[in-house]
Amino acid sequence: MSTLAIDTIQGATAATSVDMSGVTSLQMPTGHVLQVLQGERLTMLSIASNSYTDVVTQAITPKFSTSKILIQCSGVANSDQNNACYFKVFRDSTEIGSGTGGDYYNVIGAVTTPTHSSGSGFDVKGVSIQYLDSPSTTSATTYRLKAAAYNGATNIGGRGGNNDIAVPTRITLMEIAG
Repeated sequence: MSTLAIDTIQGATAATSVDMSGVTSLQMPTGHVLQVLQGERLTMLSIASNSYTDVVTQAITPKFSTSKILIQCSGVANSDQNNACYFKVFRDSTEIGSGTGGDYYNVIGAVTTPTHSSGSGFDVKGVSIQYLDSPSTTSATTYRLKAAAYNGATNIGGRGGNNDIAVPTRITLMEIAG
């Protein structure tokens, strides 16, 4: 049989923070958000190449190797008539989340302008990309949203030849306890 003897229990008074610097092991409930970081581009980016170009990046240092990183990207893109804008997401230099069954292109997102589009460079379309990654590291990791143009020019965050619209392109990273 065990006996617990306590003379006094006193609660903390107006505690606003807890020093966790000495904690070497901590178990967080699965699914809890541990940190949120966001990167953004506030200006339009024009791309006239089928080589993938960084649009927006954000680094994160996961607190636990078992964590997952939820990547969310948003913005707008437009392309000239008969053109397409393709998106890929990279963890450092490794492509992640793209399709694998395409005959020509395996990407995580695309914006196309149909051949019957009236005018050139005025069809602005929303871009929304989500992917849940398992980086298995506690080292600093950089996520990159990249884009490439096919068959012409594409614009991320606005429309070509015109500065009347500017929409931020964002990448949000959420570390989720695994």
